Amino acid sequence: MPTLTEALASVVISYILYKYIEFYRIRSKIDSIPTVGSDSFVGAYINSWRYFINGRSFVKEGYYKYPGAAFKVPTLGTSTGWQIIISGKAMIDELRKAPLEAMTLAEANVDTLQTDIIITKHSRVNEFQTDVVRTPLTRALAGRFGDIREEIIEASKIYLPVGDDWEALPRAHGALLHIVCRTANRLFVGLPLCRDPEYLKIQEDWTVHLFMDSLIIHAMPSILKPVVGRAMSKVDSLMKRVQTFLEATILERMEKDAKYGPDWEGKPADLISWLLDYAPPENRTVEDITVRVMFVNAAAVHTTTMGITNVLFELAARQEYIKPIREEISEVVRTHGWTKEAMLRLHKLDSFIKESFRLSGMGNTAGSRKTYKDFTFSNGVTIPKGYSIAIASGAIHFDPAIYPDPDTFNGWRFCETEDADGAKTEQWRNQVVTMDPTWLMWGVGRHACPGRFFAVNEIKAMVCHILSTYDIKLPGDATVPPAGTWFGNGRIPDSEAQILFRKRRSE
Repeated sequence: MPTLTEALASVVISYILYKYIEFYRIRSKIDSIPTVGSDSFVGAYINSWRYFINGRSFVKEGYYKYPGAAFKVPTLGTSTGWQIIISGKAMIDELRKAPLEAMTLAEANVDTLQTDIIITKHSRVNEFQTDVVRTPLTRALAGRFGDIREEIIEASKIYLPVGDDWEALPRAHGALLHIVCRTANRLFVGLPLCRDPEYLKIQEDWTVHLFMDSLIIHAMPSILKPVVGRAMSKVDSLMKRVQTFLEATILERMEKDAKYGPDWEGKPADLISWLLDYAPPENRTVEDITVRVMFVNAAAVHTTTMGITNVLFELAARQEYIKPIREEISEVVRTHGWTKEAMLRLHKLDSFIKESFRLSGMGNTAGSRKTYKDFTFSNGVTIPKGYSIAIASGAIHFDPAIYPDPDTFNGWRFCETEDADGAKTEQWRNQVVTMDPTWLMWGVGRHACPGRFFAVNEIKAMVCHILSTYDIKLPGDATVPPAGTWFGNGRIPDSEAQILFRKRRSE
């Protein structure tokens, strides 16, 4: 009879053998697609961790080695262990136009975030919250802009220094997270809940739990994933806590909808109302609407916070941009007031934000999809069923053929320009929310980020308030923004970095 040690050794050897066979079975389906990094059993595993830590170098290498084509990289973030990355206008356009029955972002998100395990029954659902963000929430920005601005002002009084002399804002990223979360939830759930510390902390924390849990689960053997996922995940408990905040409101709205119809007098224009308006009958439950509020928070809060943090780091480091942007803000607000229309006309600020997004490298890849069936591009590249695809956005945003001198920050890069014939480029084509094959911050096609208009308007409103109210700079009058940290597919701002604030002095 084998000893316990011998039995355990047999299990380990059997598992390694199984993984070895499974690795080459999966890889054999995409052998025709070249690899960046090693494609051996051990080498790919090592490189998947390297890609997680420094994916930018892998994407850049593949982009220049296989221009306008596809390449694959080993990754921890997909169920197959591989990410197929494409570039070139033709392939990007074909990905954009790919039918839903061929590939979707939703399936890629399930794979990347392991939501089948972490969120279970709410993982594969009718994603009507996307339509809510795309339509009623975006349309409401003009009418609710005053509320958004008010919340930014009130939150700034709490989380930003207000003295006459320079005062450090420690961990600027964390303070800005609080302001963004409060501001977003002013539109999502309204007063007074958008100012409740416990509610806000859950919305700030649960996205971090979701991403960290998914990373750990990806590293687990398949047989252990459900057990580990359910044991460690805090997502369900956090959902239940949020439900205690929202239940009475949701039930009241549902009761009034049933009694007075969908357009009853005094109905609040917020995310809860819009979700109930768009929800199919089977999704009109307290639990389901609560989960959708959390999903929208997960998409809106942390990405916007990273964006505004990077923008303020750049502004604090590059003092020469502050005066012209302030002058633009003053001129536009004098004519159009503190409105969404004013935000649209801030061309210099828009260009500065877009350049910050480009240079800060918030993502190595964009436009993620997972195939439901084999998909063949016109150049002959076939992506088999069940594999993940993305665009080499990080490399494209640093391509000198597209962006001259790409490693240098140029805050006016996207202001109105002239082509070779002297014709001016329409400003809207350069706006940060506009998408094209050379600007992939928001993804592509029908799966492009539906909340980009809200996020950009929120960031603009925050910058306008801060520059109108405060002077800012970096400690030691530094002229180089704090370096972020590459983590997974993106770059996270330095969580410990400071910005110095004081009340604005007349110029």
